[in-house]
Amino acid sequence: MLLRLLSGLLLPVMLLGAMAPAPAGRGTAEAHAGGWRLADESSPYLQLHEDNPVQWYPWGEEAFERARRENKPVFVSIGYFTCHWCHVMARESFSDPGIAALLNDKFISIKVDREQRPDIDAAYLNYVIATRGQGGWPLSVWTTPEGHPFFGGTYFPPEAGLGRVGFRDLLQRLAAVWQDDRDGVMATAERAVKLMAAESAVQGTGRLSPDIPQRARAALAVSHDDMQGGFGPAPKFPQPARLLFLLRGDDDAAAEMALFTLDEMARGGIHDQLGGGFHRYATDFDWRVPHFEKMLYDQALVGRAYLYAWQRTREARYAGVARRTLDFGLAGMRSGEGGFFSALGADSHVTHGDTGHMTEGAYYTWTLEQLTRALGDGPLRDRAMRHYGLSAQGNAIGDPLGEMAGRNVLYLAREAASADDGSDPEQDAAVITDIENRLLAARQQRPAVPVDDKIVAEWNGYMLTTLALAGRLLDEPRYIEAAKDAAGFLMQSLYDEASGTLHRDWRGGRRGVAGFSADYAAMAEGLLMLYKVTGERRWLRLSRSLVDSMLARFRDDAAGGFYLATADKQLWLREKPASDGASLAVNTVAIHVLLDLARLAGEPAYADLARQTAAWLQAQQDNNPAGMTYALIRWPELLRSASPVRQEPPG
Repeated sequence: MLLRLLSGLLLPVMLLGAMAPAPAGRGTAEAHAGGWRLADESSPYLQLHEDNPVQWYPWGEEAFERARRENKPVFVSIGYFTCHWCHVMARESFSDPGIAALLNDKFISIKVDREQRPDIDAAYLNYVIATRGQGGWPLSVWTTPEGHPFFGGTYFPPEAGLGRVGFRDLLQRLAAVWQDDRDGVMATAERAVKLMAAESAVQGTGRLSPDIPQRARAALAVSHDDMQGGFGPAPKFPQPARLLFLLRGDDDAAAEMALFTLDEMARGGIHDQLGGGFHRYATDFDWRVPHFEKMLYDQALVGRAYLYAWQRTREARYAGVARRTLDFGLAGMRSGEGGFFSALGADSHVTHGDTGHMTEGAYYTWTLEQLTRALGDGPLRDRAMRHYGLSAQGNAIGDPLGEMAGRNVLYLAREAASADDGSDPEQDAAVITDIENRLLAARQQRPAVPVDDKIVAEWNGYMLTTLALAGRLLDEPRYIEAAKDAAGFLMQSLYDEASGTLHRDWRGGRRGVAGFSADYAAMAEGLLMLYKVTGERRWLRLSRSLVDSMLARFRDDAAGGFYLATADKQLWLREKPASDGASLAVNTVAIHVLLDLARLAGEPAYADLARQTAAWLQAQQDNNPAGMTYALIRWPELLRSASPVRQEPPG
C-alpha cells in the first residue's frame, strides 16, 4: 500500500526525462575545497572522502542551515567502509571534477556512515524501498533543506549505463526540477514524510497468535532453494536469523532446510576455504562467487548458526565450521584492547606498490599463474584445481565490471569428497592440508585488505553471545575468556554507568555517537550469556543496567516495542525496526533479553514487557512472520501464561 501511495508522489521526478539539462553554474567560493570537513570525523568511511572535490559535510545542523540559507536541495550519500559499489561510485563520480562542480553549485552534500548512524540509514532506506521497490548501498537520496526526501536510489554510474540513468544527467535534471517547481517538490516531500510516519504508527495486538511460528516455517519452505540452499534468488545472503529459528524446536523438516543451507554455504566461495569466516553474500545461486567483504555480524551470527547445528545434530562438520569462523574472528578482527573491528574490506591492491584503484577480491582469488607459483605445475596444482573447482580460464563469472575475469574463487567442488588418484582418504587429507598451507602462505604475501577498525557495540554484543555459547557447547574455555576480555573492554570504553549511556562505537581511543537501542539490546544479550556460562554476577548487573537504560530511552510506551533512536535525534521518521536481516532487529533481540532477565533476575515485569514487544511485532509482521524469526525462537515461552521462575545459571 505504501509503495503505491508514494509512487504517486514522484510525478515531478518521473517527468525528468522530458526536460533539457540545466547548465552548470559557478560553485560557491569557500575557504577550503572538497571534503575537508570529513577529515576529523571518527568514521573511517567518512575519512575516505576527505580528498574528494565534493564539498562534503558530515550529518548535522551546519549542512541543513546552509541549505536553508541558500535555498538548495540536499544530497545525502550513505554508505560504509567495506561497500564495494560505494567505492566504485566514489571513484567514478565523487572524484570527477565536473560532477563535483554540479554537486557543489546546485546542492549541499552530506556523507553518512550507515554503520555509525543506523537511524539515518533506516529512514532513508525505507523511503527508497517504498518509492523504488528496492534499496541498497550506496544509498543516494535528495531532500529538502528540512531533510525530507523527494527522490532516491542507490548506485548511479557517471553516465547512463548498466540500465541506470547517469549521475551527471540526474543531477542536472534534479537541479532543474528544484529551480522550476520548488513548491511542488516541497509538497511532494511533505506528503511522503506524513505517509511514512502514519504507516509506522502501528498499535500492538492484545493476544499473541500461537500459529505464527508455523506460518513462518511454511513461508520459508516456499522460498527455500531445494537445489542450492538459502531462501529466494541470487544474490544470496546467509540470513542467520532464519537459520537460527529453523534449527530450534522439534520440526525436523524445518531444521533440514537450515542444515542443507549451512552445508551448501560451507562448500561455497562465500566461505573462505583457506582463512575461515564468511563473506557478506554470494552473487550467484551456488554460493560460489561472493562480494568479498567480511563483516563482524556475519562471523558472530553465522558462526552461531553452525553452533546450533552442532547442538542439534552432534555432527563434527558443524562444530568445525563454527570453530574456523570464530577463530578467524579472533585472529583477524580482534583489536589489541579485546574488542572486535567492524569489517574487512572486499577491495585491495593486486601487488605491493600498486597506486591504482583497488580491485575486488584481489586478496582472495587466484589466476592460473598464481596457483602455479604457489603449487608448481604438477599434480599438486591439478589436485587443487579439482578440489576447489578451479579452471585455467577462471571460475569467477558474472562480474558486471569485468574485474574478476580470469580469476578463481575457491569452493569445494563435488569431486572434493574423495580423490580420484587412487590414494586413500588419509593420504588425500594430508595432500589437501599441504595445498591449503601453501596457498594460505602465498595469500598472506599479498597486499592486505583494508580494515574498518571502528568497534561497534551492537555487533560486539553479537560476538559476546556467540563466543560465550561456543565456550559452553564446544567445551572450550578460551572462547569464554575471549568474550570476558571483550566485555570488560567494551563496558569500560563505551559505557558510562553513571548516566546509563552506551556509545555506539569506539575508534582509536575516541568514542563515537551515543548508542541506539540495538546497541543496548545486543550488548545486554551478550552479557546475559556470559552470566549464564560463568555465574559471575557482575555481568547480570551490567546487563540489567543496560536494559533499564534501554527501557527509559527507547521504549514506545503507547504501542509497545522499541524505537531505534532516542526522541532527540531530530529525524523526520523515528524507526522501530521489526525485520531481521543480515543483522538482528532490536525488537526481536529485546524479546530474548527481557525474557532472560525476567528469569535470571527474578523480575516478572520484564517478561510482561517482552510480551508487549511481541504483540507490537505481531501487528507489524502478521503478514510476514518470516521477517521476525529471531523473536519466534522464544514464541512458545511468550505464549505461556505462568510467571517466570528464577533459575540460577551454572556457577
